[in-house]
Amino acid sequence: MTKAQYAIDGNPGKKWKVTSYMGWRIHPVYKDKRHHNGTDIWSSQEPCWIEAPYDGVVIAVGNNPAGFGNSVTLKHKIKGEWYTTLYAHMADRSVKVKKGQKVEAGQPLGKMGTTGMSTGKHLHWELHKGKVHTWNSTGAGYIEPVKFFTHLIEWEKSIATAPVEAKPEDPIIPTPTHDEAGASTAAATEVIATALKARPAVKLGSKGANVKYLQNKLNIDADGIFGPKTKAAVIAFQESHDLKPDGTVGPITWKAIG
Repeated sequence: MTKAQYAIDGNPGKKWKVTSYMGWRIHPVYKDKRHHNGTDIWSSQEPCWIEAPYDGVVIAVGNNPAGFGNSVTLKHKIKGEWYTTLYAHMADRSVKVKKGQKVEAGQPLGKMGTTGMSTGKHLHWELHKGKVHTWNSTGAGYIEPVKFFTHLIEWEKSIATAPVEAKPEDPIIPTPTHDEAGASTAAATEVIATALKARPAVKLGSKGANVKYLQNKLNIDADGIFGPKTKAAVIAFQESHDLKPDGTVGPITWKAIG
């Protein structure tokens, strides 16, 4: 059964719409270039309930008039990885959860509002990799939430439709023509190539979010600095996966790490 959903019930473009995606933008209040670590969503529904998009636990409930206003932060384990999500600018006296509380996908967190540093009613939704939700000015560790959950919802739907066991009476899948097969292979090759380009090669001396991601995957201290300990961990990983143990994380090692 599908359990992932959007932070607002209903399909995007119908019940709600994105007004500002995560990324660099001109700040609506300060009027200068800043990184927007989340995605802003607006809905005409009144009231508009903000809901947990996935099972998790509440790790923070805040009320900062100069920032996020009324906000809730959740921690989730999705496909074996830890993520945190934040929901900001909710209406006064609408928050329905408390710190430490377990929540299920679809459970109301609070109502869309315009508390804190806000120019109008909307939801500011953030998604961050890891167990701790930490702010930074460059977007390191942040993931665009709408696209992430769109893909997660589709993945769960595809898994839910997979038969437990193939049966003789199952429908026959049409055999593609040579051109169709070639197009499918080309498309798959392009997707893999794009994925491999997503993370640049890192090695001794490298710094940043990609190094921190690597360290988390290798279960070592994630300080974002590729030092001798990280190199040793990479070499050990490469040796255990029959890869060239050169301590450099290029496309082949990235693919093995995932």
